[in-house]
Amino acid sequence: MNYQPKVYRRQGGDVQVIASGGKLVIQTGGIIAGNAETQAAHIADPTDLATCITAITAINVVLAATGLTASS
Repeated sequence: MNYQPKVYRRQGGDVQVIASGGKLVIQTGGIIAGNAETQAAHIADPTDLATCITAITAINVVLAATGLTASS
């Protein structure tokens, strides 16, 4: 039997991969930190559905501009 995880770190540890069918979950209170190790001002800290939808739409625009999609 071969186990192939959908979320894994590439050999060498420099890249985290989220493969098709995998997902990244950031729980309440979790953040995505940049080089300064503080939450970037442009990363949403959603408190309601409208804020979540706005953030998701913005992410999809960036993905489309790079030729990627949410399912890539």
